Amino acid sequence: MKKILATVAAALALAASTGVAQSLFDGVDLKGWIQKPGNSWTVKDASMASLGTARGFIYTSNKYTFYRVFFTMRHVGGNHQACVLIFGRSPSLDALGGIQFQVPNGGHWDYRPGVNNGGGSEFKSLPHPKFNPALWSRVEMLVNANTGTARMAVAQPVGTKAVEVLDFSNKVAGVTGPLAWQIHNSGCLDEYKDVTITINPKTPGLLSTQ
Repeated sequence: MKKILATVAAALALAASTGVAQSLFDGVDLKGWIQKPGNSWTVKDASMASLGTARGFIYTSNKYTFYRVFFTMRHVGGNHQACVLIFGRSPSLDALGGIQFQVPNGGHWDYRPGVNNGGGSEFKSLPHPKFNPALWSRVEMLVNANTGTARMAVAQPVGTKAVEVLDFSNKVAGVTGPLAWQIHNSGCLDEYKDVTITINPKTPGLLSTQ
């Protein structure tokens, strides 16, 4: 058994180092994710689903530096858009003290300690169709803490060619940290599924817009 586990661990390490996509959510349980507050997320119809109990977030137990993530999401209800957090500094901080991308239409916020504002010129919004948050969207994000950059593209309907929506650049903001889904307000109901991550991606740029 130990030999088998060692072999699996070696395979995962190889995948991580060679830019192979790995699943971050198996559609069955929330293993590998940490909730704050607890019991605020569940698995529903093979999706990670927020329960709308309180403002908070669910974040990966692993931290990442340079990665490409794909996920499918929709906003089911509530008075704020679904939010993704990157460059998270600490779970003890509001919104991890990170950078917020609102999906699918590209709102944003900078939650770094001492900042806590809309981010100004560090965010660049690109022309795109107005997506319906209630419908499923396929989202790609390319995040690099080394350069303090992140890009987001959205495809709606799922399976169509994506359009780049939002670009972020601020080198001092980039830190190695978890990926997180944020619940901005109590009552917000969001769902995420088909989540994959590629660590140290070998192909430059956004794949889904090509």
